[in-house]
Amino acid sequence: MSFTRRGVLAAVALAQSNLLGGCFGGADGTRAERGSTGGADPTATAPPDPTASEPTATGTPTPTPVANAGMAATTTTLLSEFEWFRSEYDTTLTQFRITVNQVYTVLTEVEAAETRTESDVAALRAATTDLAEFVRANLAGHFEVDPALRTGNNVHVRNVERGVSRGDREFQDTAISRAKSFYQRVISNQYVSNELSRRPVYGPLYDMLVPGGSTDRIVALVSEDDGFVTWAHPDLDDSTADDGVDRHTHEFPSGHRVFTHAHANSPPHPLRDHTNEPELNRLYAYGDDGVGILFDAASYRERLDDFEPTLTGLFGPVKSDGRTTGVTFMIGSVGPGWDAVPAYVEAFDSVDAAQAVTESTDVVGSEGVMSLAGRDWERVFYDVAGTTIYAYRLRAGRAVITALPSDVPWERRPEWAAGLRGTWLAAE
Repeated sequence: MSFTRRGVLAAVALAQSNLLGGCFGGADGTRAERGSTGGADPTATAPPDPTASEPTATGTPTPTPVANAGMAATTTTLLSEFEWFRSEYDTTLTQFRITVNQVYTVLTEVEAAETRTESDVAALRAATTDLAEFVRANLAGHFEVDPALRTGNNVHVRNVERGVSRGDREFQDTAISRAKSFYQRVISNQYVSNELSRRPVYGPLYDMLVPGGSTDRIVALVSEDDGFVTWAHPDLDDSTADDGVDRHTHEFPSGHRVFTHAHANSPPHPLRDHTNEPELNRLYAYGDDGVGILFDAASYRERLDDFEPTLTGLFGPVKSDGRTTGVTFMIGSVGPGWDAVPAYVEAFDSVDAAQAVTESTDVVGSEGVMSLAGRDWERVFYDVAGTTIYAYRLRAGRAVITALPSDVPWERRPEWAAGLRGTWLAAE
Protein backbone atom coordinates (compact mmCIF):
# COMPACT_ATOMS: atom_id res chain seq x y z
CA MET A 1 0.00 0.00 0.00
CA SER A 2 1.48 3.36 -0.94
CA PHE A 3 1.01 6.55 1.00
CA THR A 4 1.17 10.25 0.21
CA ARG A 5 -0.03 13.59 1.62
CA ARG A 6 -2.93 15.50 0.04
CA GLY A 7 -0.57 18.43 -0.54
CA VAL A 8 0.72 21.34 1.44
CA LEU A 9 -1.98 22.26 3.96
CA ALA A 10 -2.59 25.80 5.07
CA ALA A 11 -0.58 26.71 8.14
CA VAL A 12 -2.57 26.41 11.31
CA ALA A 13 -2.25 29.43 13.54
CA LEU A 14 -1.37 28.39 17.05
CA ALA A 15 -3.00 30.75 19.50
CA GLN A 16 -0.83 31.07 22.53
CA SER A 17 -2.21 32.06 25.90
CA ASN A 18 -0.73 35.08 27.64
CA LEU A 19 0.45 32.66 30.26
CA LEU A 20 2.76 30.85 27.87
CA GLY A 21 6.49 31.25 28.28
CA GLY A 22 9.16 29.85 30.59
CA CYS A 23 10.94 26.56 31.14
CA PHE A 24 10.56 23.02 32.44
CA GLY A 25 9.80 22.43 36.07
CA GLY A 26 7.62 20.51 38.45
CA ALA A 27 9.77 17.65 39.76
CA ASP A 28 11.58 17.97 43.08
CA GLY A 29 13.99 15.23 42.05
CA THR A 30 13.19 13.02 45.04
CA ARG A 31 11.74 9.54 45.22
CA ALA A 32 8.59 8.91 47.19
CA GLU A 33 8.83 6.74 50.30
CA ARG A 34 7.68 3.53 48.67
CA GLY A 35 9.12 0.35 47.27
CA SER A 36 10.32 -0.02 43.69
CA THR A 37 12.35 -2.32 41.54
CA GLY A 38 15.29 -1.31 39.42
CA GLY A 39 16.08 2.35 38.84
CA ALA A 40 18.99 4.47 37.72
CA ASP A 41 21.51 6.28 39.90
CA PRO A 42 19.44 7.45 42.88
CA THR A 43 21.57 10.58 43.13
CA ALA A 44 20.35 11.77 39.73
CA THR A 45 17.89 14.56 40.40
CA ALA A 46 15.75 16.94 38.43
CA PRO A 47 16.37 20.70 38.80
CA PRO A 48 14.23 22.52 41.33
CA ASP A 49 11.03 24.04 39.99
CA PRO A 50 11.57 27.75 39.30
CA THR A 51 7.96 28.47 38.43
CA ALA A 52 6.26 29.06 41.78
CA SER A 53 4.30 32.29 41.98
CA GLU A 54 5.98 35.04 44.00
CA PRO A 55 4.22 38.10 45.40
CA THR A 56 5.38 41.42 44.03
CA ALA A 57 6.15 44.50 46.08
CA THR A 58 2.49 45.46 45.76
CA GLY A 59 1.36 42.07 47.07
CA THR A 60 0.00 40.89 43.68
CA PRO A 61 1.18 37.38 42.72
CA THR A 62 3.14 37.20 39.49
CA PRO A 63 1.88 34.76 36.86
CA THR A 64 3.52 31.37 36.97
CA PRO A 65 5.92 31.03 34.02
CA VAL A 66 4.97 28.25 31.64
CA ALA A 67 7.01 25.11 31.13
CA ASN A 68 7.82 24.29 27.50
CA ALA A 69 5.83 27.17 26.04
CA GLY A 70 6.07 26.09 22.39
CA MET A 71 4.85 22.59 23.10
CA ALA A 72 2.17 24.06 25.36
CA ALA A 73 0.74 26.07 22.46
CA THR A 74 0.84 23.08 20.10
CA THR A 75 -0.75 20.77 22.66
CA THR A 76 -3.53 23.27 23.37
CA THR A 77 -4.30 23.49 19.66
CA LEU A 78 -4.21 19.69 19.29
CA LEU A 79 -6.68 19.19 22.10
CA SER A 80 -8.93 21.91 20.68
CA GLU A 81 -8.91 20.25 17.25
CA PHE A 82 -9.72 16.86 18.75
CA GLU A 83 -12.54 18.44 20.75
CA TRP A 84 -14.01 19.84 17.53
CA PHE A 85 -14.20 16.38 16.00
CA ARG A 86 -15.63 14.98 19.24
CA SER A 87 -18.33 17.54 19.90
CA GLU A 88 -18.94 19.71 16.82
CA TYR A 89 -18.33 17.54 13.76
CA ASP A 90 -21.80 15.97 13.57
CA THR A 91 -23.66 19.28 13.83
CA THR A 92 -21.32 20.98 11.37
CA LEU A 93 -21.67 18.25 8.74
CA THR A 94 -25.46 18.28 9.10
CA GLN A 95 -25.54 22.04 8.52
CA PHE A 96 -23.10 21.64 5.62
CA ARG A 97 -25.47 19.23 3.89
CA ILE A 98 -28.42 21.56 4.51
CA THR A 99 -26.55 24.51 3.01
CA VAL A 100 -25.45 22.49 -0.02
CA ASN A 101 -29.03 21.37 -0.55
CA GLN A 102 -30.08 25.02 -0.64
CA VAL A 103 -27.70 25.54 -3.57
CA TYR A 104 -29.08 22.42 -5.23
CA THR A 105 -32.63 23.71 -4.82
CA VAL A 106 -31.74 26.97 -6.55
CA LEU A 107 -30.11 25.05 -9.39
CA THR A 108 -33.27 22.96 -9.79
CA GLU A 109 -35.39 26.11 -9.96
CA VAL A 110 -33.08 27.69 -12.52
CA GLU A 111 -33.11 24.48 -14.54
CA ALA A 112 -36.94 24.55 -14.67
CA ALA A 113 -37.18 28.19 -15.76
CA GLU A 114 -38.45 28.74 -19.31
CA THR A 115 -36.15 31.71 -19.72
CA ARG A 116 -33.07 32.13 -17.57
CA THR A 117 -31.99 35.64 -16.67
CA GLU A 118 -29.30 37.44 -14.73
CA SER A 119 -31.60 37.37 -11.69
CA ASP A 120 -31.37 33.57 -11.79
CA VAL A 121 -27.60 33.82 -11.87
CA ALA A 122 -27.69 36.27 -8.94
CA ALA A 123 -29.87 33.87 -6.91
CA LEU A 124 -27.44 31.04 -7.60
CA ARG A 125 -24.44 33.19 -6.69
CA ALA A 126 -26.11 34.25 -3.43
CA ALA A 127 -26.67 30.59 -2.48
CA THR A 128 -23.13 29.53 -3.34
CA THR A 129 -21.75 32.54 -1.46
CA ASP A 130 -23.69 31.55 1.66
CA LEU A 131 -22.24 28.06 1.31
CA ALA A 132 -18.71 29.37 0.80
CA GLU A 133 -18.95 31.56 3.88
CA PHE A 134 -20.14 28.60 5.92
CA VAL A 135 -17.37 26.36 4.61
CA ARG A 136 -14.63 28.92 5.27
CA ALA A 137 -15.92 29.55 8.78
CA ASN A 138 -16.60 25.96 9.81
CA LEU A 139 -14.73 23.44 7.65
CA ALA A 140 -11.70 25.03 6.00
CA GLY A 141 -9.68 25.00 9.22
CA HIS A 142 -10.15 21.26 9.63
CA PHE A 143 -9.98 19.93 6.06
CA GLU A 144 -8.46 20.70 2.69
CA VAL A 145 -11.73 21.77 1.10
CA ASP A 146 -12.43 21.87 -2.65
CA PRO A 147 -11.96 25.46 -3.96
CA ALA A 148 -15.44 25.37 -5.54
CA LEU A 149 -16.91 25.01 -2.04
CA ARG A 150 -14.81 27.83 -0.62
CA THR A 151 -15.65 30.31 -3.41
CA GLY A 152 -19.03 31.94 -3.94
CA ASN A 153 -18.47 32.99 -7.55
CA ASN A 154 -17.04 29.60 -8.46
CA VAL A 155 -16.57 27.86 -11.79
CA HIS A 156 -20.12 26.48 -11.80
CA VAL A 157 -21.70 29.91 -11.27
CA ARG A 158 -19.49 31.48 -13.93
CA ASN A 159 -20.38 28.80 -16.45
CA VAL A 160 -24.11 29.27 -15.88
CA GLU A 161 -23.59 33.03 -16.20
CA ARG A 162 -21.76 32.64 -19.53
CA GLY A 163 -24.59 30.57 -20.93
CA VAL A 164 -27.21 33.09 -19.80
CA SER A 165 -25.31 36.11 -21.13
CA ARG A 166 -24.94 34.40 -24.52
CA GLY A 167 -28.49 33.11 -24.61
CA ASP A 168 -27.06 29.63 -25.27
CA ARG A 169 -29.63 27.22 -23.83
CA GLU A 170 -27.55 24.12 -24.49
CA PHE A 171 -24.53 25.66 -22.74
CA GLN A 172 -26.77 26.59 -19.82
CA ASP A 173 -28.19 23.07 -19.55
CA THR A 174 -24.73 21.53 -19.54
CA ALA A 175 -23.44 23.97 -16.89
CA ILE A 176 -26.47 23.43 -14.66
CA SER A 177 -26.24 19.65 -14.99
CA ARG A 178 -22.56 19.62 -14.05
CA ALA A 179 -23.19 21.93 -11.10
CA LYS A 180 -26.00 19.72 -9.80
CA SER A 181 -23.78 16.65 -10.11
CA PHE A 182 -21.02 18.42 -8.16
CA TYR A 183 -23.27 19.47 -5.29
CA GLN A 184 -24.91 16.04 -5.14
CA ARG A 185 -21.49 14.45 -4.91
CA VAL A 186 -20.11 16.63 -2.09
CA ILE A 187 -22.86 15.57 0.31
CA SER A 188 -22.62 11.87 -0.57
CA ASN A 189 -21.36 9.46 2.06
CA GLN A 190 -18.45 8.50 -0.17
CA TYR A 191 -17.27 12.10 -0.60
CA VAL A 192 -17.63 12.89 3.10
CA SER A 193 -15.81 9.67 4.03
CA ASN A 194 -12.85 10.60 1.84
CA GLU A 195 -12.68 14.39 1.93
CA LEU A 196 -14.36 15.39 5.21
CA SER A 197 -13.55 12.30 7.23
CA ARG A 198 -13.96 12.04 10.97
CA ARG A 199 -12.37 8.57 11.12
CA PRO A 200 -9.64 8.76 10.01
CA VAL A 201 -8.80 12.47 9.86
CA TYR A 202 -6.42 13.39 7.03
CA GLY A 203 -6.09 17.14 7.42
CA PRO A 204 -4.49 19.67 9.80
CA LEU A 205 -4.86 17.35 12.82
CA TYR A 206 -2.34 14.95 11.28
CA ASP A 207 0.14 17.75 10.56
CA MET A 208 -0.18 19.00 14.14
CA LEU A 209 0.53 15.55 15.53
CA VAL A 210 3.27 14.73 13.01
CA PRO A 211 4.85 18.12 12.21
CA GLY A 212 8.02 16.74 10.67
CA GLY A 213 6.32 15.79 7.41
CA SER A 214 6.45 12.04 7.93
CA THR A 215 3.68 10.14 6.16
CA ASP A 216 4.06 6.76 7.86
CA ARG A 217 2.46 7.45 11.23
CA ILE A 218 -1.06 6.76 12.50
CA VAL A 219 -2.18 8.38 15.75
CA ALA A 220 -5.38 7.32 17.50
CA LEU A 221 -6.96 9.67 20.06
CA VAL A 222 -9.41 8.52 22.73
CA SER A 223 -11.41 10.86 24.96
CA GLU A 224 -11.21 10.08 28.65
CA ASP A 225 -14.68 11.53 29.17
CA ASP A 226 -16.82 9.52 26.75
CA GLY A 227 -14.53 7.13 24.89
CA PHE A 228 -14.84 8.99 21.57
CA VAL A 229 -12.13 7.75 19.20
CA THR A 230 -10.66 9.09 15.99
CA TRP A 231 -7.49 8.57 13.98
CA ALA A 232 -5.07 11.04 12.43
CA HIS A 233 -3.87 9.24 9.34
CA PRO A 234 -1.67 10.02 6.33
CA ASP A 235 -3.52 10.21 3.06
CA LEU A 236 -3.79 7.05 0.96
CA ASP A 237 -3.36 6.82 -2.80
CA ASP A 238 -6.14 4.26 -2.90
CA SER A 239 -8.44 6.18 -0.55
CA THR A 240 -12.02 5.01 -1.04
CA ALA A 241 -15.24 5.07 0.96
CA ASP A 242 -14.48 1.72 2.56
CA ASP A 243 -10.98 2.80 3.59
CA GLY A 244 -11.62 3.60 7.22
CA VAL A 245 -12.31 2.36 10.69
CA ASP A 246 -12.29 -1.41 10.21
CA ARG A 247 -9.06 -1.42 8.28
CA HIS A 248 -7.22 0.22 11.17
CA THR A 249 -8.91 -1.35 14.16
CA HIS A 250 -8.61 -4.83 15.61
CA GLU A 251 -10.31 -6.05 18.76
CA PHE A 252 -8.88 -8.82 20.89
CA PRO A 253 -11.01 -11.36 22.80
CA SER A 254 -10.48 -9.27 25.95
CA GLY A 255 -12.13 -6.27 24.27
CA HIS A 256 -8.86 -4.36 23.92
CA ARG A 257 -8.32 -2.67 20.58
CA VAL A 258 -5.36 -1.75 18.39
CA PHE A 259 -6.10 1.37 16.34
CA THR A 260 -2.83 1.99 14.52
CA HIS A 261 -2.38 -1.25 12.63
CA ALA A 262 -2.75 -0.69 8.87
CA HIS A 263 -2.24 -3.10 6.00
CA ALA A 264 -3.65 -4.16 2.66
CA ASN A 265 -6.29 -6.61 3.90
CA SER A 266 -9.85 -5.69 3.04
CA PRO A 267 -12.06 -4.96 6.06
CA PRO A 268 -13.28 -6.66 8.03
CA HIS A 269 -11.01 -9.57 8.74
CA PRO A 270 -10.47 -11.52 11.98
CA LEU A 271 -7.36 -11.70 14.09
CA ARG A 272 -6.88 -15.34 13.18
CA ASP A 273 -5.80 -14.14 9.73
CA HIS A 274 -2.60 -12.82 11.33
CA THR A 275 0.47 -14.50 12.67
CA ASN A 276 2.09 -13.52 15.95
CA GLU A 277 3.71 -10.32 14.69
CA PRO A 278 4.42 -8.21 17.82
CA GLU A 279 8.02 -8.19 18.95
CA LEU A 280 8.64 -10.15 22.14
CA ASN A 281 4.97 -11.20 22.12
CA ARG A 282 3.95 -7.92 23.81
CA LEU A 283 1.85 -5.04 22.57
CA TYR A 284 -0.02 -2.00 23.86
CA ALA A 285 -3.79 -1.95 23.33
CA TYR A 286 -6.71 0.15 24.55
CA GLY A 287 -9.67 -1.21 26.51
CA ASP A 288 -12.46 -0.08 28.79
CA ASP A 289 -9.87 0.20 31.56
CA GLY A 290 -7.53 2.33 29.47
CA VAL A 291 -4.17 1.32 28.07
CA GLY A 292 -2.97 -2.19 28.79
CA ILE A 293 -0.11 -4.47 27.88
CA LEU A 294 -1.20 -7.67 26.13
CA PHE A 295 1.03 -10.72 26.16
CA ASP A 296 1.07 -14.16 24.54
CA ALA A 297 2.93 -16.67 26.67
CA ALA A 298 2.40 -19.47 24.13
CA SER A 299 4.39 -17.99 21.27
CA TYR A 300 4.74 -21.28 19.45
CA ARG A 301 1.06 -21.12 18.48
CA GLU A 302 1.58 -17.78 16.72
CA ARG A 303 -2.03 -16.64 16.98
CA LEU A 304 -3.00 -13.10 17.91
CA ASP A 305 -6.18 -14.46 19.44
CA ASP A 306 -3.99 -15.86 22.22
CA PHE A 307 -2.97 -12.40 23.44
CA GLU A 308 -4.36 -11.57 26.86
CA PRO A 309 -3.94 -8.49 29.06
CA THR A 310 -1.27 -8.83 31.73
CA LEU A 311 -1.33 -5.22 32.94
CA THR A 312 -4.20 -2.77 32.45
CA GLY A 313 -4.98 0.79 33.50
CA LEU A 314 -1.36 1.79 32.96
CA PHE A 315 -2.09 5.52 33.31
CA GLY A 316 -4.53 5.11 36.22
CA PRO A 317 -2.35 6.56 39.02
CA VAL A 318 -1.44 9.69 37.02
CA LYS A 319 -4.99 10.62 36.01
CA SER A 320 -6.33 13.65 37.88
CA ASP A 321 -9.85 14.49 38.99
CA GLY A 322 -9.18 18.20 38.50
CA ARG A 323 -8.43 18.02 34.79
CA THR A 324 -10.55 19.81 32.20
CA THR A 325 -9.57 17.44 29.37
CA GLY A 326 -8.05 13.98 29.19
CA VAL A 327 -6.98 12.31 25.94
CA THR A 328 -5.07 9.08 25.35
CA PHE A 329 -2.84 8.96 22.27
CA MET A 330 -1.83 5.66 20.64
CA ILE A 331 1.08 6.50 18.33
CA GLY A 332 2.00 3.93 15.70
CA SER A 333 3.27 3.44 12.18
CA VAL A 334 1.73 2.38 8.90
CA GLY A 335 2.66 -1.19 8.09
CA PRO A 336 2.14 -4.80 9.15
CA GLY A 337 3.43 -4.36 12.70
CA TRP A 338 1.68 -3.64 15.97
CA ASP A 339 4.09 -1.10 17.40
CA ALA A 340 1.83 1.62 18.82
CA VAL A 341 3.08 3.39 21.94
CA PRO A 342 0.82 5.31 24.35
CA ALA A 343 0.81 8.80 25.79
CA TYR A 344 -1.77 10.44 28.04
CA VAL A 345 -2.41 14.20 28.00
CA GLU A 346 -4.35 16.11 30.62
CA ALA A 347 -5.20 19.80 30.49
CA PHE A 348 -6.04 21.98 33.48
CA ASP A 349 -7.61 25.37 34.09
CA SER A 350 -4.30 26.99 34.94
CA VAL A 351 -0.54 26.58 34.85
CA ASP A 352 -0.53 26.40 38.64
CA ALA A 353 -2.99 23.50 38.61
CA ALA A 354 -0.82 21.61 36.12
CA GLN A 355 2.25 22.27 38.23
CA ALA A 356 0.51 21.01 41.36
CA VAL A 357 -0.30 17.60 39.88
CA THR A 358 3.33 17.02 38.92
CA GLU A 359 4.58 17.22 42.47
CA SER A 360 5.92 13.91 43.75
CA THR A 361 3.51 12.11 46.07
CA ASP A 362 3.19 8.80 47.87
CA VAL A 363 1.46 7.50 44.75
CA VAL A 364 3.73 8.85 42.01
CA GLY A 365 7.45 9.13 42.60
CA SER A 366 10.10 10.90 40.55
CA GLU A 367 13.72 10.01 39.80
CA GLY A 368 15.72 12.36 37.60
CA VAL A 369 15.14 13.32 33.99
CA MET A 370 15.87 12.17 30.47
CA SER A 371 16.24 14.47 27.47
CA LEU A 372 14.25 14.27 24.25
CA ALA A 373 14.31 16.96 21.55
CA GLY A 374 15.83 19.45 23.95
CA ARG A 375 13.23 18.89 26.67
CA ASP A 376 13.74 17.23 30.04
CA TRP A 377 11.18 14.51 30.75
CA GLU A 378 10.73 13.43 34.35
CA ARG A 379 11.19 9.77 35.05
CA VAL A 380 8.18 8.79 37.16
CA PHE A 381 7.16 5.50 38.72
CA TYR A 382 4.06 4.15 40.41
CA ASP A 383 2.26 0.92 41.22
CA VAL A 384 -0.40 -0.75 39.09
CA ALA A 385 -1.86 -3.98 40.47
CA GLY A 386 1.26 -4.59 42.55
CA THR A 387 3.66 -3.99 39.65
CA THR A 388 6.00 -1.00 39.43
CA ILE A 389 5.36 1.00 36.28
CA TYR A 390 8.03 3.30 34.85
CA ALA A 391 7.01 6.21 32.63
CA TYR A 392 8.05 9.66 31.46
CA ARG A 393 6.27 12.91 32.26
CA LEU A 394 6.46 16.42 30.85
CA ARG A 395 4.63 19.57 31.87
CA ALA A 396 3.77 21.94 29.00
CA GLY A 397 1.88 25.00 30.19
CA ARG A 398 -1.55 23.92 31.38
CA ALA A 399 -0.98 20.39 30.04
CA VAL A 400 0.72 17.38 31.61
CA ILE A 401 1.92 14.61 29.31
CA THR A 402 2.75 11.11 30.54
CA ALA A 403 4.21 8.67 28.02
CA LEU A 404 5.43 5.10 27.56
CA PRO A 405 4.34 3.41 30.81
CA SER A 406 5.92 -0.03 31.17
CA ASP A 407 7.04 -2.56 33.73
CA VAL A 408 10.48 -2.36 32.09
CA PRO A 409 12.71 0.10 34.02
CA TRP A 410 13.99 3.20 32.26
CA GLU A 411 17.65 2.09 32.09
CA ARG A 412 16.66 -1.09 30.26
CA ARG A 413 15.05 0.94 27.46
CA PRO A 414 17.96 2.51 25.53
CA GLU A 415 15.67 3.53 22.64
CA TRP A 416 13.01 4.77 24.99
CA ALA A 417 11.76 7.58 22.73
CA ALA A 418 11.83 5.82 19.35
CA GLY A 419 8.04 5.56 19.17
CA LEU A 420 7.63 9.31 19.72
CA ARG A 421 9.96 10.47 16.96
CA GLY A 422 8.33 12.48 14.22
CA THR A 423 5.49 13.56 16.48
CA TRP A 424 4.89 16.85 18.24
CA LEU A 425 6.26 15.27 21.42
CA ALA A 426 9.71 14.91 19.88
CA ALA A 427 9.76 17.93 17.55
CA GLU A 428 12.82 20.13 17.90
